[in-house]
Amino acid sequence: MQCNSLDEVRANIDRIDNEIIKLIAERGTYVSQASAFKKNEEGVKDKSRVEKVIQKVRDKATTYGADPDMVERLYRDMIASFIKLEMRDFLSNTADVNPETLLKNLDKIHTTPMGADRIKLNLKLSETDVVDYCKRLISSPDCKINRQGKNWYCDIDGAIITVNAKSYTIITAHRK
Repeated sequence: MQCNSLDEVRANIDRIDNEIIKLIAERGTYVSQASAFKKNEEGVKDKSRVEKVIQKVRDKATTYGADPDMVERLYRDMIASFIKLEMRDFLSNTADVNPETLLKNLDKIHTTPMGADRIKLNLKLSETDVVDYCKRLISSPDCKINRQGKNWYCDIDGAIITVNAKSYTIITAHRK
């Protein structure tokens, strides 16, 4: 589009900046969500993924007629900033890895009706109180409890019980 005045040029730049910022904010929501799926700090930093993204944006820059070097610099800065945010989220999700935290909060453990049905099916249970059954397993001295990302994993008697670390919801339980 050809502009007829400096004001029109600036108005278009402002419009584009507005869209870019909205897209950066949207990208940030996905980056934040990604931290919950990462198992360690190396997964957050994922240098090979960064390089794949850089190559992809350089290619797109060439396709669209933008300066690939400038686009790369912008993306490297943006990705570095997002990695810092994702690392903050990751560390807050994994800040408390002491199994005692889960054991001290047994009274908060619950599940949904659909979750209870899934657990009964997966563990082949006839018991009606699935949550109570899972609590007994989790509180057993033989239970191995560890936290990865946003979940606690409780390993006992050939079963793995997955509990969300923030809500204390039993997500699932299954046989190994």
